[in-house]
Amino acid sequence: MPYQSLEKLFHMDAGNERFENNVSLAASRREAESTFKTSFEIGGEELFLATPRELSLLNETILGREREIAVALSNLPAIARGALIRSLVIDEVVCSNELEGVYSTRRQINELLETLPIDSSKLSHRRFRELARLYLELSDNARVLPQTPEDIRSIYDRIMSGEELGEDAPDGTLFRKGEVSIIGDGGRVIHQGLSPESRIISALSQMIGLASSPDIPGTYRAAASHFIFEYTHPFYDGNGRTGRYLLALYLSQSLSTLTALSLSRVIAENRSPYYKAFREVEHPLNHGELTPFVIMLLTYVDVAQQRILSDLEIRSGQFQIVQRGLERLSEQASIPDKQRDLLFMLAQFDLFGAFPDVPIEVMEEYLGLHREMTRKHVKALEEMGFAKKVSGRPLRFALTEKGETLLGIGDV
Repeated sequence: MPYQSLEKLFHMDAGNERFENNVSLAASRREAESTFKTSFEIGGEELFLATPRELSLLNETILGREREIAVALSNLPAIARGALIRSLVIDEVVCSNELEGVYSTRRQINELLETLPIDSSKLSHRRFRELARLYLELSDNARVLPQTPEDIRSIYDRIMSGEELGEDAPDGTLFRKGEVSIIGDGGRVIHQGLSPESRIISALSQMIGLASSPDIPGTYRAAASHFIFEYTHPFYDGNGRTGRYLLALYLSQSLSTLTALSLSRVIAENRSPYYKAFREVEHPLNHGELTPFVIMLLTYVDVAQQRILSDLEIRSGQFQIVQRGLERLSEQASIPDKQRDLLFMLAQFDLFGAFPDVPIEVMEEYLGLHREMTRKHVKALEEMGFAKKVSGRPLRFALTEKGETLLGIGDV
């Protein structure tokens, strides 16, 4: 039987001593040698994580699959890897926004990530840009975990850059100083965020310590830290987006960037059980047990990994066909080297990017040529019918159907 919460076992118990049994089982789970304690209290009881067989096997599966993802990613050239990561960043931002009822498009986020001049004085040019860049920075090995509550506030400020917060702007020293309630169906209060601000700062300090603790496995502490942040609810607005970014950041310490960038979509598809799991941890009959919550979250990681590998398998198969097509062109010497290089680049964006079109600036950097010579090679591909101009301002190009056929690119 799957691991059951203390609350569910209580309701399955028809005996007269079910309350005593509930307390006894909670104590047994909490005091087991394999249990991880957090020193964080909810409802007067310490938040704890038991490690049943189900959770241990799930975690081992996740860590093992990371090796498969690493191998699949290492077989791709740098441009394909970069295009894939950017595509995942775009999807993650859009899905995280969607969970909060905030509308954004993939094209909008893609444009904000382009290396184009940005008028930072305009709210429309700042909104979502820093959130997208934060996610993109997860692929940088130099990323640093927050060390203080002030660091959490700095992350929040970047995430909410460009948002018109009004009365929802933080009004305390770092966070909110007023109370905040989460309202569920029927207008019922389902959670009360911590207050006053001193409790918020204390809770986030505990979360930061837990997130870097060497005494608990990385995936477990990432999940536990995610619960603590959302339970604390330090801001009036933006807690969901900030919390999911921190979850990705903490998971990226133990898992691949691809996995860390793929969770919001799975959460968005399972939003009801996701939000329900938070509430269940707080139920008095669960006595602060976090185990079912962690199992749920790592199950979402498992789903995200399976999708990543399936997608990589399909696209990598297509890419091998592209490489063979380019080898034939090289043998035939029918197209100059620089133009074959451009076809190779366009094919990688076509297969792995969020969008198939490439800015002229990226082409210049890839070829190591200035604008005039790069444009000359692109024009030759246009004349052969292999490339097309997608937009003029900014100047962008993509493969045509004829170009895709030449390289053997099919539907993916």
